[in-house]
Amino acid sequence: MFDSKLFASKLADITPYTVDTASYEVRLDANESFISMPASMREKFAAETEKLAFNRYPDPDASELCTAFSAYYGIDRENVAAGNGSDEIISVLMNGFVDKGSSVISFSYDFSMYAFYARLAELRSVVCPKNRDLQIDFSKADEYIKNTGAKICIFSNPCNPTGRIEKKSDIAALAAKNPGTIFVVDEAYMDFAGELSESESFLRDNASYTNIVVLKTMSKAIGSAALRLGFIVADKKFCDMFKAVKSPYNVNRVSQAFGKVIMSDRALLDESIKLIREQTELLQSGLAARSIAPFPKMHTNFVFIETPSAKDIYEYLKERGVLIRYFSSYGALRITAGSQSENERLFALLDEYLGK
Repeated sequence: MFDSKLFASKLADITPYTVDTASYEVRLDANESFISMPASMREKFAAETEKLAFNRYPDPDASELCTAFSAYYGIDRENVAAGNGSDEIISVLMNGFVDKGSSVISFSYDFSMYAFYARLAELRSVVCPKNRDLQIDFSKADEYIKNTGAKICIFSNPCNPTGRIEKKSDIAALAAKNPGTIFVVDEAYMDFAGELSESESFLRDNASYTNIVVLKTMSKAIGSAALRLGFIVADKKFCDMFKAVKSPYNVNRVSQAFGKVIMSDRALLDESIKLIREQTELLQSGLAARSIAPFPKMHTNFVFIETPSAKDIYEYLKERGVLIRYFSSYGALRITAGSQSENERLFALLDEYLGK
């Protein structure tokens, strides 16, 4: 129960992000990679561990890690800073870059934690609805920003949970109209977008936009969710300010060392992304063959499904050891692409469900 004498008033309506920690045969709920680190990579981890000075604080700038990240994506090192997952970066932006009481624009449907961190930073969280096709209505977004004086506009692209992708030109035009607003483009899933990742991502020319920053993560395509590594990509002035605001030793030595090794193995990462995209396509076609229609044009490692049977399907699978994500507020499901055997297990249970 909330205790107004003990806790800050802003915590009165806080709803924690819940994670089902029970054991399941198959987990397809968190958009993680189904690919485990190969033995050769684990051997490199062991070698790195031998060199770690556990009694010393880590590099505050995560220099070697950011250099490896920059080399992989072909961007300038001075435009990159590291965080303890994208969550820490979002929290730093909300708490450090705008004044208390300022407005933050996020969207529905989108990642719920954007609004959570805004409220926790005592900012005014304003949620702008999307079009009926679940794309951002940029005219409406412009109205919301101007009417609220929003200092931050944040969204995922491609979107979690819908998998839709927004055009770079639309985002750039909106940012140009609102130079006093920071546009945070979370490109956690852009690695799965194929050719569109070249045309629609801000990653490689982000330094050209002073009020657009990009978030990247190692938890999805790079398959390193355990390390909790995220990156902010922006012009040098913005990155330097981020480093000034964040805590000095925010990324631990182990994550820095392991992340550097992973980011340096281009062949492994490219092959992993290829395999994940293949299984995502098979997942989408397998669901469609069972008359369970995922959203089209998805550019992620998951599928999104709106159906009146969403809750029933979720419960049926959960009771039989397969966990997917159910959004009660949307009446929708999000299913992460698993390995071939995991997807086959999902299909078998869906066939049982449909047969009943």
